[in-house]
Amino acid sequence: MNISRTDSQITALRAEVARIDADADTGLAPYPIAAREQQRKAHLTVIIRHHEAQQPACTEPEERP
Repeated sequence: MNISRTDSQITALRAEVARIDADADTGLAPYPIAAREQQRKAHLTVIIRHHEAQQPACTEPEERP
């Protein structure tokens, strides 16, 4: 999967993961819906981790002596 995402898109995905967690904590969703939401959370988490792994280690230019 080679899909580039912006930081603002990743922020939105993190918010979606938080919503899924909050819904799961209530325990009100029927099993099929809760299971599907957990699958979605797993998929979004992979996207977020992939994005984080692609971030540059340092954005400041190095000074030359």
